[in-house]
Amino acid sequence: MRRCGAKPLLSARLLPWLITLLLVIFLIRQGPSLSDLHRVIVQAQWFWLLLAVLFQAGAYGAITWLNELLLSQYRVLVPWLRQYLIQLIMAFIEAAIPSMAISGLVLRARLLKPYGATADVASVTTVVETVLISASVIFPAFVGLGWMLLHGIGDRRIEWTVLLWGIGFLGGGAVLIWQWRSARLKAIQRRWVFGLGSWWDQYLLSRFPDRLGQWPSARWIARARYLMAEMTILLRTRPIAIVSALCLRTASEALGFIGCFYAFGQRLPPYTLLLLYTLTITINTLGAIPGGVGLAEVSLATLYAQFDVELERAMIIALAYRLTGYWLPRAVGGLSWLWLERLHRAPLASEGPADGNRQPG
Repeated sequence: MRRCGAKPLLSARLLPWLITLLLVIFLIRQGPSLSDLHRVIVQAQWFWLLLAVLFQAGAYGAITWLNELLLSQYRVLVPWLRQYLIQLIMAFIEAAIPSMAISGLVLRARLLKPYGATADVASVTTVVETVLISASVIFPAFVGLGWMLLHGIGDRRIEWTVLLWGIGFLGGGAVLIWQWRSARLKAIQRRWVFGLGSWWDQYLLSRFPDRLGQWPSARWIARARYLMAEMTILLRTRPIAIVSALCLRTASEALGFIGCFYAFGQRLPPYTLLLLYTLTITINTLGAIPGGVGLAEVSLATLYAQFDVELERAMIIALAYRLTGYWLPRAVGGLSWLWLERLHRAPLASEGPADGNRQPG
């Protein structure tokens, strides 16, 4: 008789790995042989693959620059290499343990604390960084969609629908930002905030007092307003430098992606590469460990094969891009985490916080 406390034979953590293994075996059996894959690898131009790695490293360098710009507004000065490693660690945490996003934020705050950054500073800069990077991902997606329309690729009705909805969404957002302080919009904001706060207190807080008791509507509304005010201040300071950092990140990541195609002798038209890049970063974002391990690689290989790329070449390109743009940075981030955790135990007397730090609020 099985004891009640015994673990099931197949752990839920092992199930995604088993599914991935079966998918990979199926793709290999249905696709090219190992000799075909070996032929593509032997003919590879490793110089382009090295460039792909360097461009991906440059993308994280651009994110490091962006964080330096944001943290400098609070007079928090972090050594560039240390900030670079923190960005890699955050990528590792978000991928390895997706449910620990909040814990990753706590870790970032702890790693920045020796340089004078409070938890509020770490929270605000992380939120702003996430919003800005998301915008830099959405923009090339619309550019790729425009290329598709100009060259008659795909279903034009779907593309026009998505493009018009996107333009309407971006235009509405621009008008909303422009009129944010107008009297009419402030009245609408007050009504929405009051209604949402009442719903929170009456329905959620009353049902889950143990979990939400410390967060009544007044507290999280004040917190949200504080974050919005700080985000506005950050975005209005040095906007040219912030946009330059985002453009540098997107360009570096795109060049790293193109380098993987060139490394294995695949030359595609620029608009096709741009389209594939926008689709790839979407799949790459969804392919987190452990649920998406392997699934992203198989999905990318299938996607590239739809654009007249040989299946064996598509598989190798997908694996190369995931290795250079996803797995390698996160592996370095994991090792950096172990290294910084060891350094964190020792006092950083020589790297204390700068005088006169401005804290948000």
